[in-house]
Amino acid sequence: MAVVTYTSPDVSAGVQPKGLRVGLVATSAVYSFAAVSYTAGDVIQMVKVPSGAAVVGMIISANTGVAGSVVVGDGVNTNRYNTGYALAVSAAAASINGGAYIPYVYSTDDTIDLVMSVSVTGSLGSGYVSLVAIYAMDVS
Repeated sequence: MAVVTYTSPDVSAGVQPKGLRVGLVATSAVYSFAAVSYTAGDVIQMVKVPSGAAVVGMIISANTGVAGSVVVGDGVNTNRYNTGYALAVSAAAASINGGAYIPYVYSTDDTIDLVMSVSVTGSLGSGYVSLVAIYAMDVS
């Protein structure tokens, strides 16, 4: 099955993270799973990050109950921030703040993405995953 890219409402055309262009900005998104099948490798674009943003931390949580995990990355490196977060109803929110790539400064606009690590079929209509990204912006 071909890999598919899904988007949260927060990466739709014309949507930009709100916040000052200097200091810390927290941007967040919630992706609600539809009652469709997901293939390992499918991408969920969660939040936009602008050029010059230095990602300093993230919090991810889910209530899906899917037996599997997602990796957290971006359009260039699909596992830049995390190589596996369990998508489980009982999973605690994970704070991603000490990885090798944090802080990471973006040279172009990009999105922070989740990549499905397993294929999932059946109804996920009540499941969701949320991501909060915190990044710093300097005056240029």
